[in-house]
Amino acid sequence: MAFEISVLGCGEAFDDRLPNNSYLVRAGRVLLLDCGYSIPHRLWHIERDASAIDLIYISHGHADHYFGLPAVLGRMWEDGRTKALTIVSQHPLLQEIRDLMEAGYRGLAARFGFPLEFIAAKPGLKLEWGEMTFDFAPTRHSVSNLAVRIGRGERSICYSGDGAVTDEARRLYNGADLLIHEAYSFEQSPVHADIEDVIGTARRGQVKRVALTHIQRDLRRDLARVQEAAAREHEVEVTIPEPGDLLKA
Repeated sequence: MAFEISVLGCGEAFDDRLPNNSYLVRAGRVLLLDCGYSIPHRLWHIERDASAIDLIYISHGHADHYFGLPAVLGRMWEDGRTKALTIVSQHPLLQEIRDLMEAGYRGLAARFGFPLEFIAAKPGLKLEWGEMTFDFAPTRHSVSNLAVRIGRGERSICYSGDGAVTDEARRLYNGADLLIHEAYSFEQSPVHADIEDVIGTARRGQVKRVALTHIQRDLRRDLARVQEAAAREHEVEVTIPEPGDLLKA
């Protein structure tokens, strides 16, 4: 088993019941995929070790995907972390992350007792990081968003962040053991993924399992239609995760 993924949250930006879309990945080393404003307390409930996380990936610059960083990094400092931490995101967003930290806790980053390494992600980049590889592809969203494929040995998982599926993203997802994908609604949208399209993309790309997340809050309250779509699919395992679930690949 190469990957164990704790679901910290799976809600869309303005869901009043579910924490933001975020995942804690354990695969020899520990990764955090996105860190929105409702994530820090969920994270601390699951992982209290300030040195546990090795890398944080931020898919795009919306508050429900990275506004939790000041609290998470601040607590790492307060709890005495000394181990280096890597943050991976698109180049313009790396500066926004620095600015957000300064806005949230002025002067604190300069006092950190641990080094921060920033790595810029971009489409087509293949990043080798220890035993893992990272590949990136754009989705179609209201701001620039990069889906990521994380490989370790013969296993791989993909995380979409937000956005409708693009041809580049379809190629990125091909053959993945697990695809965690935003599945906002059943409507065609220029900025969000259509549920049927996500399931079809997973089937055509021979993805073994797809997890539908970031579902529109009213649709999420009554999941019958989503569950019916999942039940109709016989080639790909379709799941609708809840906070606290453990996904394996």
